Amino acid sequence: MKRWRGILIGLLVLAGAVVLGWVLVFKPVPVIMHEVASGDVTEHIPGAGAIECPRVVQPGFEVTGRITSLLVDQGDRVKAGDEIARIDDEVYRAEESAAVEAAALARVSLDRLRAEIKRAEAQHAGAVTHARRQEEAFKSNTISRDLLDQALERAGVAEAELERAKAALAEGESRLAAELRALEVSRAKLQRTVLHSPIDGIVLARLSEPGDVAVPGGAVLRLGSTEGVWASVWVDETFLPQIKPGQAATVELRSAPGSSLQGRVLRVGREVDRETRELLVDIELTTPPEQLAVGQRADARIHGAAVTGVTRVPSEFLVFRSNGAFAWVNDGGRAALREVVPGVRGRDWVEIRGGLSAGDTVMRPTPGARGELTDGARVTAREPAP
Repeated sequence: MKRWRGILIGLLVLAGAVVLGWVLVFKPVPVIMHEVASGDVTEHIPGAGAIECPRVVQPGFEVTGRITSLLVDQGDRVKAGDEIARIDDEVYRAEESAAVEAAALARVSLDRLRAEIKRAEAQHAGAVTHARRQEEAFKSNTISRDLLDQALERAGVAEAELERAKAALAEGESRLAAELRALEVSRAKLQRTVLHSPIDGIVLARLSEPGDVAVPGGAVLRLGSTEGVWASVWVDETFLPQIKPGQAATVELRSAPGSSLQGRVLRVGREVDRETRELLVDIELTTPPEQLAVGQRADARIHGAAVTGVTRVPSEFLVFRSNGAFAWVNDGGRAALREVVPGVRGRDWVEIRGGLSAGDTVMRPTPGARGELTDGARVTAREPAP
């Protein structure tokens, strides 16, 4: 009995091995087939990068003070000139009041000095007139030399007093000008206690909060300009001769799969990364979405050359290896690897300049198919050709 049981188990193992061998070796590989035909191909140069703003600024206060309010938050849109933050202005208002009073006092002093000049002018005129009369009297021997000298001395003193009054007036005017400049400075400082947006943009980050002490040179917010938005993408250096400013491009955001944005090449970098062998290309978005975050990942396709009425195959049916490009061809129900000469490469289609003709059938394994195709492997179409 044990003998027969062992024979039965051996036969079952052998049958399983035969079935497994047939599945692994002889069972046809399920594939998707496509009949080669003519059509149009537009070259799409791929690139990957991120959304960037043309201008990012970090406004801050030019005077020191405690921040009392921040009027915008992350994601808010602002216009140039909008009030975005304030600091405590008590000290600066006191400085302005003191400067106003100092300027007013300087003006009052000028009025007093002008009155003193008028008095000095009158005294000087009277002293000069008296000295002239004394000179006439001295010539007619009516008065003594001492009286004439006294009159001349009084005229000289009156002239000196007039000059002193004029000098005091000039000094007062200079003092008023200095006080007015100090007033302008104090008012400018007071105005700088309110922070205004320097650009039309969007708030990218709040770098300070109410209660923080602002210092000159310290950033309070980070703003990104909305005057233009572009995608900065890295493109393989081999595409450099095919990229020029103004070319149309399509950008897809990874945060919004299935949707695309239109744009154009704004500028092409002239420095290649030494490690990745890629260069930076900026693509301006002509229709930026409402919801957009600086730095979010983006995939771009730059539209290059376009050809019409050429032999083409879907890009996923080609196999690129180090020694060339190949395609699996249906040869009487078996797979045959054939070398092809690709031309213009698009996202979905590739031009074939040699190796395939219209009417040929190319194939690729269905998703999840066992192993890879090999020369001579039997195939069966499990899905309709696209």
